[in-house]
Amino acid sequence: MLVSWKRSLQLAYFNHYMITKVNKEKQVNWLIVELGLDNVTEEHINQELNNMLIGFNRLFKYKSIKEATLGYFRMLDIVKSGDRYYPRIHILLPTIKSYFQGRYYIKYDNWVSLWSKALDIENNLFVKVKAVNSKGDDRAIIMKMKKGLSLFDEAAESKLSAEKNTHIASRRLIGYSRLLKDVMDQFEIDNSFDLDMDTLYTEDSIANCAFESMLEWHPGLREEQNNPFFSSSNI
Repeated sequence: MLVSWKRSLQLAYFNHYMITKVNKEKQVNWLIVELGLDNVTEEHINQELNNMLIGFNRLFKYKSIKEATLGYFRMLDIVKSGDRYYPRIHILLPTIKSYFQGRYYIKYDNWVSLWSKALDIENNLFVKVKAVNSKGDDRAIIMKMKKGLSLFDEAAESKLSAEKNTHIASRRLIGYSRLLKDVMDQFEIDNSFDLDMDTLYTEDSIANCAFESMLEWHPGLREEQNNPFFSSSNI
């Protein structure tokens, strides 16, 4: 399982770097949106995951979403608790610069309504929306970033095994679109990202705040509620 948390940690650093790059070039706002379902049985989990991913693609074709946003990073995270599953799609979302000031703003109730419409269901929905702001504790977050890099290096030196679950069919767990896909593609062309503190622009408080939120995201199935790299024994 730790191999997936290692991937999650790597993506948090990469996305931090990507946010700082976008912020230097464009005036945008950032949201973190979480969409999902609650209390899914093992019998229905694969079908519900299919429905969620189809619904997600449908959601981002709606006019109000498409006009207000500039792309996304999304991660499929499936939390298992007892005999129930709680699938989530975590979304890092850049929006137009006037998002909070004009007619493009999407209220929480509208997010719920649109997610319900996209899935064509009304029950057991999960929706969480928050604006990424610059009010976090930069010093504490930067300490986490440094600690995370040391833990990442330690994990790289150890043998991590991936745990497979035969009940969950294989799926694409992460994806980038539009603006963020363009930025990611440019990274791949330039080979311009190295995982170290010298590469990261830690003066960007927005990116720092997003990084802290992304530490709790996990690609794929998990039973841990929190990132084991940042458990009390490691921090």
